[in-house]
Amino acid sequence: METTPGYGALVRESLEFPFPEVRPRQGIISSLPEPALFNLVHIITGVRRSGKTFYEFQLIHRLLAAGVPRDRIFYFNFADDRLKPASTTLLNDVLDEYWRQVPEARKEGAYLFLDEVQESDGWQGFCQRVAEHEKVTLVITGSSSKLSSDQIASTFRGRSLECHMLPLSFAEYCRFHSIELPEDGQLEDADSVSPQMKTSLESAYDRYLIEGGFPGVQALDAPTRTLMLQSYVRDVIARDVVERSTRLDVTIATQMALFALRDTACDFSVNRLLDMLRRVGYHTSWDTVNEGVHLLEQSYLISMLKEYSVALAEKTTAIPKVYACDQGMAYAVSRASQQDVGKRLETAIYVELMRRARGTRPDVVTSYTAPTTEKVDFLVGDSLAAEPYLPIQVTADMSRPKTRKREVSSLERAMNIAHLKDGLIITLREEAEIPSDAGHIRAIPAWKWSLMKADDSVF
Repeated sequence: METTPGYGALVRESLEFPFPEVRPRQGIISSLPEPALFNLVHIITGVRRSGKTFYEFQLIHRLLAAGVPRDRIFYFNFADDRLKPASTTLLNDVLDEYWRQVPEARKEGAYLFLDEVQESDGWQGFCQRVAEHEKVTLVITGSSSKLSSDQIASTFRGRSLECHMLPLSFAEYCRFHSIELPEDGQLEDADSVSPQMKTSLESAYDRYLIEGGFPGVQALDAPTRTLMLQSYVRDVIARDVVERSTRLDVTIATQMALFALRDTACDFSVNRLLDMLRRVGYHTSWDTVNEGVHLLEQSYLISMLKEYSVALAEKTTAIPKVYACDQGMAYAVSRASQQDVGKRLETAIYVELMRRARGTRPDVVTSYTAPTTEKVDFLVGDSLAAEPYLPIQVTADMSRPKTRKREVSSLERAMNIAHLKDGLIITLREEAEIPSDAGHIRAIPAWKWSLMKADDSVF
């Protein structure tokens, strides 16, 4: 007899589900442990539509290729509309039904992939209990604020491993579009990339700055892609912001999101956003706006870049910069007069830096404003330990002498204050070694930097 009417059929359906073939993504989980008591819970987070579910399928295909029996792999989507209205015991009922249908899995161990698990009541306690008392390897995904980094830290208390999924990197974008990539090590030699390949990659990066990295829009034409990305924004606002707030309605939350996305790579403050909303007729409060910004961050739609202040400028008054989760999304919601390639380039670089910083100590990427108000876009290092090691400037074009002087002098100032001998300028096209008394300054095109393996020189 089934535990709960209807669940048996859904569990059987999941056990027979033919996992679709996927385009491999860069690994955010290096390996999954064998099922056992007290395994860490692997939690895949990220903005909606970034590819979390298909990454689960990628992990599942890897397990199947390694010889894990199909019935020892249980994938279940808790966002399935057929589960509504959900009972308070949904999670337990579904798992019990799986144990009933595959009893040997409970004894010998199973891999559990629970998609959008935060949609069910009591998911935190359920996941902890299952990980501690069952012989399992547990992988869960989610997009909402219930699965933000803060929530994970307070809920699992060191018993989980957060794995953040970002939109496609430039390398992944190229693979999605069957664009030939240089071989490992080829990029280090300026002459090893043919002119034809260089032109192809430059053109691809230009498109990447417009189309962005959301997997589901890669095969769409421009008008459809724009509409789809706009729908992604509305979905996040409705499900991850308004539903989690006691103060915000859809209209104000939408205006806040559009303001932040359109202002990507710009200084950002709650006061400025509040003033803008009031100027166009919205009656709201600082507390409401501040809550909304916090929820937009927790939904992974935007990020705030902190200012480095531990060692270089302890009393800095610089305000943070806001970045969209994806440059293509920022482009899709921007007005024609706001489609600044420089902002989108800086956004793409920021997202790539965050991808490379994954698994490192806190605040490995910050910004820096010198005492003379000269600003460096990114400072790579360890803010917690007060150990900066690479300042980075981002500019689309340095051909104008005034622009070149500004970018180089800001970099030199940061290098001198931080006692660093290396600086990096990321551009759209230019590649050069720039003479400087401050040390070694290298200019490198964004497409090339994005494809290079991270190290201390290019991060």
